[in-house]
Amino acid sequence: MKLINYHCIDGGNFGDDINLQLWERLFPNLADLNGKVLFYGVGTLLDGRHDQSIKKVVLGTGIGEAHAALADANWDFRWVRGPKTASEFGLSNDHALGDSAILWPELTTGHDILGPIGLIPHCTTWDSYDWIKVASNAGMVAINPQQAPSIVINQMRSCSRVLAESLHGAICADAMGIPWAACVLAHRFNEFKWRDWLATINRPFAPLMMDRPLVRKITLTKSLANKLAQSIRYQRLTRHPSLRPVAAATTDDARSVSVSLHNYAKCSANFTCSDPSFIARQKQDMLLRCKEFARDYKLQFTPT
Repeated sequence: MKLINYHCIDGGNFGDDINLQLWERLFPNLADLNGKVLFYGVGTLLDGRHDQSIKKVVLGTGIGEAHAALADANWDFRWVRGPKTASEFGLSNDHALGDSAILWPELTTGHDILGPIGLIPHCTTWDSYDWIKVASNAGMVAINPQQAPSIVINQMRSCSRVLAESLHGAICADAMGIPWAACVLAHRFNEFKWRDWLATINRPFAPLMMDRPLVRKITLTKSLANKLAQSIRYQRLTRHPSLRPVAAATTDDARSVSVSLHNYAKCSANFTCSDPSFIARQKQDMLLRCKEFARDYKLQFTPT
């Protein structure tokens, strides 16, 4: 089976890379479907560019913006990431179970309640600036989302709280019982997919919003393009055009961001997570759909 696994940058993205460890563990003979079915698991993978002639099975993925869904008779939706994705495909809300990353067995509860606060930028934000230094100046530790999933999870587990621009940083923290909050560090933050997932855990969209982006450098052409994008508020419904950079960040810019992060992190009430019993019910609902999928496609199913 072809596993649709999108790497947003050459270095990878731990959220997407969970696919490589999760599905063959649940379905050991998943490869038996190779050439017969496309499989969509963890990630924002339903972008409207799909072969209508091929059977496509969806276990927990979602779309990243409105009007990206294309219906065809070969979709097999077991569940999707949230009600926004379900609505776009004309599915009932009982298909909106949540993000399938929470099925990854390494996401067990338990973390260092006396540890530092972890900052997890989006994978594309990470390369734009020295986030290790910015986080350190805020009294936090930066976690590189381009690392392997197990490394990211171990670093998160050493934290008392997590501030995440990475959606799967928040999803994994929530599954592990680590109090977390969302933050917007750059214009690429996708509000649509965050709201989609947040609706499944009954949590409002209330991120910490930076007032300036941080980039090491920017070309004149890119600066002019971003100024135009700001003026027309390009992608304003899902992204944050005001955070498109038009100049390289100064030392004062970096200091201001660190101060904002520090001041927000001082208030422990800003960080919460779902009740473990709620996450357990989500997992059970997903595992039931996995069992049905395995039965219908004659696969082995080994829940853990």
